[in-house]
Amino acid sequence: MLEIINVSKTFNIGTINEKKALNKLSLKLNPGDFVTIIGGNGAGKSTMLNMIAGVYPIDGGQIIIDGVDISRMPEHKRAKYIGRVFQDPMMGTSAGMQIDENLALAFRRGEKRGLSWGIKKSEKELYKEILAKLGLGLQT
Repeated sequence: MLEIINVSKTFNIGTINEKKALNKLSLKLNPGDFVTIIGGNGAGKSTMLNMIAGVYPIDGGQIIIDGVDISRMPEHKRAKYIGRVFQDPMMGTSAGMQIDENLALAFRRGEKRGLSWGIKKSEKELYKEILAKLGLGLQT
């Protein structure tokens, strides 16, 4: 669950270039919610994502993930709770990897890594089940 409570962000405070990007934004997402954020240039979409990820500190409010207040955590410590992928739509997220390899990368976020076989059979079955729910034929 992600909860954003009265989060604000202003850039270049006290200068002629001062820009209020977010003003007391609140949002609550529960497990299974699917949300699309839309808006014009300068609407605050990227700022919101950067604040959740910890790229920008918030001026006020709270960001809570699964009951943990991450509002003041540095970006590298938030990686335990949330991941972010930048993608080139022409290349795919990890173009040289199979779908199950991409999913394994996401599912293992925050875990310690060691040397072992790639993806276990049980993981492959889990990914197939998840992909089947999308109805896009990606599970085969």
